[in-house]
Amino acid sequence: MPGHATSKRVMLCTMVLLFGALSTSAPRTCRAQPTVDIGGLAYFDYTYLINTPFADAEGWNTFDYRRIYLTTDFTLSDEFSGRVRLEAQGKVLTEQGRPAPFVKDAYLAWQDPIGDGSRLRFGVQPPPVFEVSERTWGYRSLDKTIMDRVGANDSRDFGIRADVSLAGDGAIRLAGMFANGNGVSPEFDLGRGKHVYVQVQAFPNDVLRLSAGTDYEVLDGEGDFRKGILKASGFVGAASESFHGGVEAYYQRTTYDDFFADEGPLSAFGVSAFGAVNISDQTSLVGRYDFVEVAVGRSSPPSHYGLAAFVYRPDPLVELMPNVVLFWVPNVTPTVWGRFTVHVRF
Repeated sequence: MPGHATSKRVMLCTMVLLFGALSTSAPRTCRAQPTVDIGGLAYFDYTYLINTPFADAEGWNTFDYRRIYLTTDFTLSDEFSGRVRLEAQGKVLTEQGRPAPFVKDAYLAWQDPIGDGSRLRFGVQPPPVFEVSERTWGYRSLDKTIMDRVGANDSRDFGIRADVSLAGDGAIRLAGMFANGNGVSPEFDLGRGKHVYVQVQAFPNDVLRLSAGTDYEVLDGEGDFRKGILKASGFVGAASESFHGGVEAYYQRTTYDDFFADEGPLSAFGVSAFGAVNISDQTSLVGRYDFVEVAVGRSSPPSHYGLAAFVYRPDPLVELMPNVVLFWVPNVTPTVWGRFTVHVRF
């Protein structure tokens, strides 16, 4: 029946048009496209050895880069983001004597998985040890903070980290991490020994910042007579437009296996005080002093470290810093070197 066939075609066309209209007018949930930001930084030095216990070495001088970062930050959604960072240091070389880049950061972060202000991160990342003090110090371009400088803790580890807010506004935060304990290097001891970190961070107001934490590393690698290393650390600091500084201290205790029980637990202690005064938007004065008491029962004496610098910023992303660094131990000629440091971010 021609009329009936025509009616069916009209009805079908009407349904198609109606469905098309509904599909174009109905609201859609659009997923944001992933974004990638690339940047980095570099520390360049000219160093001159002014004084040293080894007289023949006086006058040694060199141009070098201490650190170069190439960083890729990516955002997949409101919940997921991450970072991949490569680092090259002038002192980390290949077998051919050339600088060897390595992976400094490589992690995925999940925002708010267990409540507002929470975060989970998996991969190579900073453990919760001295990030509050390092952020307050603000001059990683001049030197590491004390625990990193003396090797009490590495600035990176491979594992899983959780951060949660204990106060609704993030004024108090708790961070914990379970990791390999080998820095950026792979696991060597069949994965048995691990490193656990816990830290509380507090920001009572816009100026004060506090942190207190502990970490324990299980040591069971072949040929290692140590059983574990326990550390406790704390930091009190302040930061404003005209000044930032603080005091950081740590205590370390190493235990040995039964065969070397006579060694007994060995302890170490260190404290650092630093400050920076902003004379103007372009200039600052920086000073720092560290004292490190090495482990009891070892022959190395306590050590002292000092740093003074003038900072000039001709551009917000460029710092020119003439500085002097001193290192000395009792009854030994101090080591003094002068540097001209260039810090650039891009």
